[in-house]
Amino acid sequence: MTLGAMLRLWLPSAISVSLLNLELPVISLILAASNLAASADYALALSTFMFANAFVFPLCTLVVKERKRCEVLVAAALLALTTFLLFNAAIAGWDAGRGGHLATLLHLFSFSLLAVALRRYLQGCCILAGETRPMSRASLLRVLISTLGCYLLVQQGWPVDLAAITALVAAAWLESLLLALLLWRRAIPWHAGHGAGYRSLLAPYGAAFLMTASALMSNLVVVLCLGRVEGGEVLLAYWPLTFGLLCVAIGTVLDLEGILLKILDQSPPPQALRTFLLLQAGLPACLFLLLGLLLDHYALWPAGSRDLYLTWPFLLGVALVAVLWVWRGERRARLLRANRLGPIHLSVPLALLTPLLLFHLLVIPNPGMLISLLIFALPIALELGCYLLTPCHALPWQEKTEGA
Repeated sequence: MTLGAMLRLWLPSAISVSLLNLELPVISLILAASNLAASADYALALSTFMFANAFVFPLCTLVVKERKRCEVLVAAALLALTTFLLFNAAIAGWDAGRGGHLATLLHLFSFSLLAVALRRYLQGCCILAGETRPMSRASLLRVLISTLGCYLLVQQGWPVDLAAITALVAAAWLESLLLALLLWRRAIPWHAGHGAGYRSLLAPYGAAFLMTASALMSNLVVVLCLGRVEGGEVLLAYWPLTFGLLCVAIGTVLDLEGILLKILDQSPPPQALRTFLLLQAGLPACLFLLLGLLLDHYALWPAGSRDLYLTWPFLLGVALVAVLWVWRGERRARLLRANRLGPIHLSVPLALLTPLLLFHLLVIPNPGMLISLLIFALPIALELGCYLLTPCHALPWQEKTEGA
Protein backbone atom coordinates (compact mmCIF):
# COMPACT_ATOMS: atom_id res chain seq x y z
CA MET A 1 0.00 0.00 0.00
CA THR A 2 1.44 3.34 -1.08
CA LEU A 3 1.35 6.57 0.90
CA GLY A 4 -1.31 7.92 -1.46
CA ALA A 5 -3.50 4.86 -0.86
CA MET A 6 -3.15 5.30 2.91
CA LEU A 7 -4.17 8.95 2.69
CA ARG A 8 -7.14 8.11 0.45
CA LEU A 9 -8.28 5.51 2.96
CA TRP A 10 -7.85 7.85 5.94
CA LEU A 11 -9.14 11.19 4.62
CA PRO A 12 -12.90 10.41 4.34
CA SER A 13 -12.83 8.88 7.83
CA ALA A 14 -11.06 11.96 9.20
CA ILE A 15 -13.61 14.25 7.52
CA SER A 16 -16.44 12.16 8.99
CA VAL A 17 -15.10 12.39 12.55
CA SER A 18 -14.30 16.09 12.21
CA LEU A 19 -17.81 16.87 10.96
CA LEU A 20 -19.37 14.97 13.87
CA ASN A 21 -17.10 16.88 16.29
CA LEU A 22 -18.64 20.12 15.01
CA GLU A 23 -22.25 18.92 15.30
CA LEU A 24 -22.80 19.20 19.06
CA PRO A 25 -21.09 22.61 19.51
CA VAL A 26 -23.23 24.09 16.71
CA ILE A 27 -26.42 22.70 18.25
CA SER A 28 -25.36 24.00 21.66
CA LEU A 29 -24.91 27.48 20.14
CA ILE A 30 -28.42 27.29 18.64
CA LEU A 31 -29.89 26.34 22.00
CA ALA A 32 -27.90 28.96 23.90
CA ALA A 33 -29.10 31.67 21.52
CA SER A 34 -32.71 30.54 21.97
CA ASN A 35 -33.11 29.71 25.65
CA LEU A 36 -29.97 28.91 27.63
CA ALA A 37 -31.78 28.00 30.86
CA ALA A 38 -34.15 25.58 29.11
CA SER A 39 -31.27 23.60 27.58
CA ALA A 40 -30.21 22.15 30.97
CA ASP A 41 -32.26 18.97 30.45
CA TYR A 42 -30.68 18.57 27.01
CA ALA A 43 -27.20 18.73 28.56
CA LEU A 44 -28.12 16.07 31.14
CA ALA A 45 -29.70 13.84 28.51
CA LEU A 46 -26.66 14.22 26.25
CA SER A 47 -24.16 13.30 28.99
CA THR A 48 -26.24 10.24 29.96
CA PHE A 49 -26.57 9.16 26.33
CA MET A 50 -22.82 9.50 25.75
CA PHE A 51 -22.23 7.01 28.56
CA ALA A 52 -24.54 4.44 26.92
CA ASN A 53 -23.04 5.27 23.52
CA ALA A 54 -19.66 3.98 24.71
CA PHE A 55 -20.92 0.39 24.56
CA VAL A 56 -21.70 0.42 20.82
CA PHE A 57 -19.02 2.83 19.60
CA PRO A 58 -16.23 0.17 19.58
CA LEU A 59 -18.05 -1.84 16.89
CA CYS A 60 -16.07 -0.25 14.05
CA THR A 61 -12.73 -1.43 15.46
CA LEU A 62 -14.21 -4.86 16.25
CA VAL A 63 -15.48 -5.28 12.68
CA VAL A 64 -12.06 -4.45 11.21
CA LYS A 65 -10.18 -6.55 13.76
CA GLU A 66 -12.39 -9.63 13.20
CA ARG A 67 -12.83 -9.06 9.44
CA LYS A 68 -16.64 -8.75 9.71
CA ARG A 69 -17.17 -12.47 10.15
CA CYS A 70 -20.79 -13.52 10.59
CA GLU A 71 -20.49 -13.79 14.37
CA VAL A 72 -19.56 -10.10 14.57
CA LEU A 73 -22.77 -9.09 12.77
CA VAL A 74 -24.94 -11.18 15.10
CA ALA A 75 -23.05 -10.01 18.20
CA ALA A 76 -23.31 -6.37 17.10
CA ALA A 77 -27.08 -6.68 16.64
CA LEU A 78 -27.48 -8.34 20.05
CA LEU A 79 -25.23 -5.77 21.72
CA ALA A 80 -27.15 -2.84 20.22
CA LEU A 81 -30.53 -4.31 21.17
CA THR A 82 -29.38 -5.22 24.69
CA THR A 83 -27.90 -1.76 25.29
CA PHE A 84 -31.10 -0.16 24.00
CA LEU A 85 -33.36 -2.26 26.23
CA LEU A 86 -31.22 -1.93 29.36
CA PHE A 87 -30.87 1.82 28.86
CA ASN A 88 -34.65 2.25 28.59
CA ALA A 89 -35.28 -0.10 31.52
CA ALA A 90 -32.87 1.90 33.67
CA ILE A 91 -34.61 5.15 32.72
CA ALA A 92 -38.05 3.67 33.46
CA GLY A 93 -36.86 2.43 36.85
CA TRP A 94 -35.29 5.77 37.73
CA ASP A 95 -38.38 7.69 36.61
CA ALA A 96 -40.98 5.37 38.20
CA GLY A 97 -43.85 7.49 39.47
CA ARG A 98 -42.24 10.80 38.47
CA GLY A 99 -43.28 11.23 34.85
CA GLY A 100 -40.39 13.62 34.34
CA HIS A 101 -39.57 15.51 31.16
CA LEU A 102 -35.94 14.37 31.32
CA ALA A 103 -36.98 10.71 31.15
CA THR A 104 -39.03 11.43 28.02
CA LEU A 105 -36.00 13.02 26.41
CA LEU A 106 -33.81 10.06 27.34
CA HIS A 107 -36.30 7.53 25.95
CA LEU A 108 -36.36 9.48 22.69
CA PHE A 109 -32.57 9.80 22.64
CA SER A 110 -32.17 6.04 23.14
CA PHE A 111 -33.25 5.38 19.54
CA SER A 112 -29.96 6.93 18.47
CA LEU A 113 -28.16 4.01 20.13
CA LEU A 114 -29.44 1.68 17.43
CA ALA A 115 -28.48 4.14 14.69
CA VAL A 116 -24.98 4.65 16.12
CA ALA A 117 -24.46 0.88 16.37
CA LEU A 118 -25.51 0.46 12.73
CA ARG A 119 -23.29 3.34 11.63
CA ARG A 120 -20.22 2.08 13.45
CA TYR A 121 -20.69 -1.45 12.09
CA LEU A 122 -21.05 -0.16 8.52
CA GLN A 123 -18.05 2.13 8.92
CA GLY A 124 -15.99 -0.94 9.80
CA CYS A 125 -17.25 -2.60 6.61
CA CYS A 126 -16.22 0.50 4.63
CA ILE A 127 -12.69 0.45 6.07
CA LEU A 128 -12.28 -3.27 5.37
CA ALA A 129 -13.39 -2.77 1.77
CA GLY A 130 -11.06 0.21 1.36
CA GLU A 131 -14.10 2.37 0.46
CA THR A 132 -14.27 5.10 3.07
CA ARG A 133 -15.77 7.86 0.93
CA PRO A 134 -19.37 6.93 1.88
CA MET A 135 -18.49 7.71 5.51
CA SER A 136 -17.80 11.41 4.88
CA ARG A 137 -20.85 11.81 2.63
CA ALA A 138 -23.19 10.27 5.19
CA SER A 139 -21.71 12.36 8.02
CA LEU A 140 -22.10 15.57 6.01
CA LEU A 141 -25.79 14.79 5.52
CA ARG A 142 -26.15 14.08 9.23
CA VAL A 143 -24.62 17.38 10.35
CA LEU A 144 -26.73 19.36 7.86
CA ILE A 145 -29.95 17.62 8.96
CA SER A 146 -29.26 17.85 12.69
CA THR A 147 -28.22 21.52 12.75
CA LEU A 148 -30.78 22.82 10.27
CA GLY A 149 -33.47 20.59 11.76
CA CYS A 150 -32.77 21.84 15.27
CA TYR A 151 -32.84 25.46 14.13
CA LEU A 152 -36.13 25.05 12.22
CA LEU A 153 -37.83 23.18 15.06
CA VAL A 154 -36.80 25.86 17.54
CA GLN A 155 -38.15 28.51 15.16
CA GLN A 156 -41.43 26.60 15.05
CA GLY A 157 -41.75 26.97 18.79
CA TRP A 158 -40.64 23.51 19.93
CA PRO A 159 -39.03 23.25 23.38
CA VAL A 160 -35.31 23.68 22.73
CA ASP A 161 -34.27 20.40 24.37
CA LEU A 162 -36.90 18.39 22.49
CA ALA A 163 -35.99 20.11 19.22
CA ALA A 164 -32.29 19.28 19.63
CA ILE A 165 -32.81 15.62 20.51
CA THR A 166 -35.43 15.06 17.80
CA ALA A 167 -33.07 16.54 15.20
CA LEU A 168 -30.13 14.46 16.45
CA VAL A 169 -32.10 11.20 16.39
CA ALA A 170 -33.50 11.83 12.92
CA ALA A 171 -30.07 12.82 11.58
CA ALA A 172 -28.41 9.75 13.12
CA TRP A 173 -30.86 7.42 11.40
CA LEU A 174 -30.60 9.22 8.07
CA GLU A 175 -26.80 8.95 8.24
CA SER A 176 -26.91 5.22 8.97
CA LEU A 177 -29.51 4.49 6.29
CA LEU A 178 -27.59 6.50 3.69
CA LEU A 179 -24.43 4.63 4.62
CA ALA A 180 -26.28 1.31 4.20
CA LEU A 181 -27.57 2.45 0.80
CA LEU A 182 -24.10 3.50 -0.36
CA LEU A 183 -22.66 0.13 0.70
CA TRP A 184 -25.42 -1.66 -1.20
CA ARG A 185 -24.70 0.37 -4.33
CA ARG A 186 -21.01 -0.58 -4.07
CA ALA A 187 -21.85 -4.26 -3.45
CA ILE A 188 -19.99 -4.26 -0.13
CA PRO A 189 -21.26 -7.22 1.94
CA TRP A 190 -22.12 -6.87 5.62
CA HIS A 191 -20.34 -10.07 6.64
CA ALA A 192 -17.85 -12.57 5.27
CA GLY A 193 -17.72 -16.18 6.44
CA HIS A 194 -17.56 -17.65 9.92
CA GLY A 195 -14.83 -17.65 12.53
CA ALA A 196 -13.87 -19.04 15.91
CA GLY A 197 -17.22 -18.51 17.61
CA TYR A 198 -18.79 -15.85 19.80
CA ARG A 199 -16.62 -16.31 22.88
CA SER A 200 -13.55 -15.27 20.91
CA LEU A 201 -15.13 -11.83 20.42
CA LEU A 202 -15.12 -10.96 24.13
CA ALA A 203 -11.43 -10.06 24.42
CA PRO A 204 -11.23 -7.87 21.27
CA TYR A 205 -14.49 -6.14 22.17
CA GLY A 206 -13.18 -5.52 25.68
CA ALA A 207 -10.01 -3.97 24.26
CA ALA A 208 -11.97 -1.79 21.82
CA PHE A 209 -14.34 -0.74 24.61
CA LEU A 210 -11.45 0.30 26.86
CA MET A 211 -9.91 2.28 24.03
CA THR A 212 -13.20 4.14 23.60
CA ALA A 213 -13.56 4.64 27.35
CA SER A 214 -10.09 6.17 27.59
CA ALA A 215 -11.08 8.86 25.09
CA LEU A 216 -14.43 9.54 26.76
CA MET A 217 -12.98 9.65 30.28
CA SER A 218 -10.04 11.92 29.46
CA ASN A 219 -12.25 14.96 30.04
CA LEU A 220 -13.28 13.71 33.50
CA VAL A 221 -9.68 12.89 34.46
CA VAL A 222 -8.54 16.43 33.67
CA VAL A 223 -11.45 17.99 35.58
CA LEU A 224 -10.76 15.91 38.69
CA CYS A 225 -7.01 16.55 38.57
CA LEU A 226 -7.41 20.30 38.06
CA GLY A 227 -9.40 20.35 41.28
CA ARG A 228 -6.15 19.45 43.07
CA VAL A 229 -4.09 22.19 41.43
CA GLU A 230 -3.54 25.41 43.37
CA GLY A 231 -5.82 28.02 41.84
CA GLY A 232 -7.33 25.35 39.62
CA GLU A 233 -10.71 27.11 39.55
CA VAL A 234 -9.44 29.49 36.86
CA LEU A 235 -8.07 26.61 34.79
CA LEU A 236 -11.37 24.72 35.18
CA ALA A 237 -13.24 27.74 33.84
CA TYR A 238 -11.12 27.62 30.67
CA TRP A 239 -11.06 23.82 30.33
CA PRO A 240 -14.34 23.44 28.30
CA LEU A 241 -12.89 25.80 25.67
CA THR A 242 -9.51 24.04 25.82
CA PHE A 243 -11.14 20.62 25.46
CA GLY A 244 -13.32 21.80 22.58
CA LEU A 245 -10.32 23.19 20.69
CA LEU A 246 -8.37 19.97 21.34
CA CYS A 247 -11.22 17.81 20.02
CA VAL A 248 -11.37 19.81 16.81
CA ALA A 249 -7.57 19.65 16.43
CA ILE A 250 -7.19 15.90 17.03
CA GLY A 251 -10.48 14.99 15.35
CA THR A 252 -8.61 13.73 12.28
CA VAL A 253 -6.86 11.03 14.36
CA LEU A 254 -9.59 10.14 16.87
CA ASP A 255 -10.53 6.95 14.99
CA LEU A 256 -7.05 6.04 13.79
CA GLU A 257 -6.79 2.46 15.09
CA GLY A 258 -9.32 1.01 12.63
CA ILE A 259 -7.62 2.69 9.68
CA LEU A 260 -4.19 1.44 10.83
CA LEU A 261 -5.49 -2.10 11.20
CA LYS A 262 -6.50 -2.07 7.54
CA ILE A 263 -3.18 -0.48 6.51
CA LEU A 264 -1.07 -2.97 8.48
CA ASP A 265 -2.93 -5.85 6.88
CA GLN A 266 -1.63 -4.64 3.51
CA SER A 267 2.04 -4.88 4.66
CA PRO A 268 2.86 -1.27 3.68
CA PRO A 269 6.45 -0.19 2.94
CA PRO A 270 8.01 0.97 6.26
CA GLN A 271 9.05 4.35 4.83
CA ALA A 272 5.53 5.04 3.52
CA LEU A 273 4.01 4.07 6.87
CA ARG A 274 6.43 6.29 8.78
CA THR A 275 5.60 9.23 6.50
CA PHE A 276 1.87 8.60 6.97
CA LEU A 277 2.23 8.56 10.77
CA LEU A 278 4.36 11.72 10.74
CA LEU A 279 1.68 13.50 8.72
CA GLN A 280 -0.97 12.35 11.19
CA ALA A 281 1.11 13.57 14.12
CA GLY A 282 1.78 17.00 12.59
CA LEU A 283 -1.69 17.79 11.29
CA PRO A 284 -3.50 18.49 14.63
CA ALA A 285 -1.12 21.29 15.64
CA CYS A 286 -1.57 22.87 12.20
CA LEU A 287 -5.36 22.62 12.53
CA PHE A 288 -5.21 24.14 16.02
CA LEU A 289 -3.14 27.06 14.75
CA LEU A 290 -5.49 27.57 11.78
CA LEU A 291 -8.55 27.48 14.04
CA GLY A 292 -6.94 29.93 16.44
CA LEU A 293 -6.07 32.35 13.65
CA LEU A 294 -9.62 32.15 12.28
CA LEU A 295 -11.07 32.90 15.70
CA ASP A 296 -8.63 35.79 16.01
CA HIS A 297 -9.44 37.17 12.57
CA TYR A 298 -13.18 37.23 13.25
CA ALA A 299 -12.73 38.36 16.91
CA LEU A 300 -14.47 35.24 18.24
CA TRP A 301 -12.08 34.48 21.09
CA PRO A 302 -13.77 34.77 24.52
CA ALA A 303 -12.53 37.79 26.44
CA GLY A 304 -8.98 37.35 27.70
CA SER A 305 -8.43 33.90 26.15
CA ARG A 306 -6.57 34.79 22.97
CA ASP A 307 -3.24 35.41 24.68
CA LEU A 308 -3.55 32.15 26.60
CA TYR A 309 -3.93 29.92 23.55
CA LEU A 310 -2.10 31.64 20.70
CA THR A 311 1.34 31.09 22.21
CA TRP A 312 4.21 28.90 21.10
CA PRO A 313 4.31 26.88 24.37
CA PHE A 314 0.62 26.03 24.07
CA LEU A 315 0.95 25.16 20.39
CA LEU A 316 3.90 22.89 21.19
CA GLY A 317 1.77 21.29 23.93
CA VAL A 318 -0.92 20.50 21.37
CA ALA A 319 1.75 19.07 19.07
CA LEU A 320 3.01 16.84 21.92
CA VAL A 321 -0.52 15.55 22.58
CA ALA A 322 -0.93 14.77 18.88
CA VAL A 323 2.38 12.88 18.64
CA LEU A 324 1.56 10.81 21.70
CA TRP A 325 -1.98 10.14 20.42
CA VAL A 326 -0.82 8.90 17.02
CA TRP A 327 2.04 6.85 18.46
CA ARG A 328 -0.35 5.24 20.93
CA GLY A 329 -2.80 4.50 18.09
CA GLU A 330 -0.06 2.80 16.09
CA ARG A 331 0.90 0.62 19.09
CA ARG A 332 -2.73 -0.25 19.73
CA ALA A 333 -3.26 -1.26 16.12
CA ARG A 334 -0.20 -3.54 16.17
CA LEU A 335 -1.34 -5.18 19.40
CA LEU A 336 -4.85 -5.70 18.02
CA ARG A 337 -3.51 -7.16 14.78
CA ALA A 338 -1.21 -9.54 16.69
CA ASN A 339 -4.12 -10.49 18.99
CA ARG A 340 -2.06 -9.40 22.03
CA LEU A 341 -4.94 -7.81 23.92
CA GLY A 342 -3.72 -8.24 27.49
CA PRO A 343 -1.54 -5.09 27.43
CA ILE A 344 -4.55 -3.02 26.33
CA HIS A 345 -6.77 -4.51 29.03
CA LEU A 346 -4.20 -3.63 31.70
CA SER A 347 -2.72 -0.39 30.37
CA VAL A 348 -5.89 1.64 29.80
CA PRO A 349 -7.22 1.39 33.41
CA LEU A 350 -3.69 1.91 34.77
CA ALA A 351 -3.16 5.00 32.62
CA LEU A 352 -6.51 6.54 33.67
CA LEU A 353 -6.19 5.81 37.39
CA THR A 354 -2.53 6.83 37.87
CA PRO A 355 -3.05 10.59 37.32
CA LEU A 356 -6.06 10.53 39.65
CA LEU A 357 -4.02 8.84 42.36
CA LEU A 358 -1.02 11.14 41.82
CA PHE A 359 -3.07 14.33 42.03
CA HIS A 360 -5.02 12.98 45.02
CA LEU A 361 -1.81 12.46 46.98
CA LEU A 362 -0.15 15.72 45.94
CA VAL A 363 -1.22 19.32 45.69
CA ILE A 364 0.34 20.59 42.46
CA PRO A 365 1.42 24.23 42.10
CA ASN A 366 -0.23 26.17 39.29
CA PRO A 367 2.19 26.57 36.34
CA GLY A 368 -0.47 28.09 34.07
CA MET A 369 -2.59 26.87 31.16
CA LEU A 370 -0.09 24.22 30.08
CA ILE A 371 -0.95 22.07 33.12
CA SER A 372 -4.30 21.23 31.48
CA LEU A 373 -2.54 19.88 28.39
CA LEU A 374 0.00 18.00 30.50
CA ILE A 375 -2.74 16.27 32.50
CA PHE A 376 -4.54 15.40 29.26
CA ALA A 377 -1.31 13.99 27.82
CA LEU A 378 -0.31 12.04 30.95
CA PRO A 379 -2.69 9.04 30.53
CA ILE A 380 -1.74 8.82 26.84
CA ALA A 381 1.97 8.80 27.70
CA LEU A 382 1.50 6.21 30.47
CA GLU A 383 -0.48 3.89 28.21
CA LEU A 384 2.07 4.30 25.43
CA GLY A 385 4.90 3.55 27.88
CA CYS A 386 3.23 0.27 28.83
CA TYR A 387 2.96 -0.69 25.15
CA LEU A 388 6.59 0.10 24.46
CA LEU A 389 7.55 -2.32 27.24
CA THR A 390 5.49 -5.07 25.62
CA PRO A 391 7.74 -7.67 23.94
CA CYS A 392 7.54 -8.69 20.30
CA HIS A 393 6.68 -5.19 19.06
CA ALA A 394 9.26 -3.06 17.35
CA LEU A 395 9.91 0.54 18.31
CA PRO A 396 9.58 3.19 15.55
CA TRP A 397 13.33 3.17 14.83
CA GLN A 398 13.12 -0.63 14.45
CA GLU A 399 10.33 -0.34 11.84
CA LYS A 400 12.63 -0.97 8.91
CA THR A 401 13.88 -4.23 10.37
CA GLU A 402 10.37 -5.33 11.21
CA GLY A 403 9.05 -4.61 7.75
CA ALA A 404 11.96 -6.35 6.03
